[in-house]
Amino acid sequence: MKTKTEAKKTLKKKKEKKIIQLEELSWKKIDSLSREKTIFFLPISPMEEHGPHLPVGTDFLTAKDTAKEAIKILNKKKPDLTYILMPAIPLGYSKVGSDFPGTISADIKTIKNIVYSTVSSLAKHGFKYFLVCTYHMEPGHLKGIYLGMKKASRKYDIKIYEPSGPYFYNKEVEKREPKLGFDTQKELHGGFRETSLMKYQYPYLVDENYKELQSIYIDLYSPRVIGKTFKQLGIKDGYIGSPARADSDYGRWFFQETVNLYVRSAIDLYEGKKLPELPRPIKLLIKTPSF
Repeated sequence: MKTKTEAKKTLKKKKEKKIIQLEELSWKKIDSLSREKTIFFLPISPMEEHGPHLPVGTDFLTAKDTAKEAIKILNKKKPDLTYILMPAIPLGYSKVGSDFPGTISADIKTIKNIVYSTVSSLAKHGFKYFLVCTYHMEPGHLKGIYLGMKKASRKYDIKIYEPSGPYFYNKEVEKREPKLGFDTQKELHGGFRETSLMKYQYPYLVDENYKELQSIYIDLYSPRVIGKTFKQLGIKDGYIGSPARADSDYGRWFFQETVNLYVRSAIDLYEGKKLPELPRPIKLLIKTPSF
């Protein structure tokens, strides 16, 4: 016999809208979706080393999980729209980590073609709204994504946006995060932020050796560094930052912050509001051919 509390929880679960996943739909069901009220979420991030303590799927898992959580919120916040979660694509450009086994790096042209082909396959049937969800901020990766989005936008009447690049490179996280007493701008790869994130999301995938790792800092976006791999830069363990400081409470905050970013971006995209852009130096950087 269920208690009243258990009965309420069961009823609440029944009322919650199920996350619609593209791979579970027939073409008839896809064709029945409103072209004017459907937003597709496309998670894409590579398998990439993240130090000796984090899984190579760190970026991939985060992009996929935050997209899913954003859809859960949007189902309640804007139930008049339909949100489709596309299969996450485990690919990206990752030259910087390519010296380490487990990193799978596709070239920029491949990323461009994947994004363009995926989006255009739906856009040619009249679908208009697409949110690209990536957690990998290497400039070459963003270049591939943005080239693919641009090509699709030129051919089809669509609205498409990638929110994490503008958020990251405009330093929004530093403006919003709790005061921590140290410079988080240096936490670039496999450091405090990502270790905290994985301790919150997948604590069983975080090797306990993270507590013993020394802090390592280098500016990955310096002109003398762009285009080099970690091992060429003398980063033998493949991380930059201070993983030993990791805190699961911060990881929870950072995860939810990313979810909220996707929620805001999806609504603003649909409503035609002006969306944040990459800062000019990064725009110029991703136009350069040498990565």
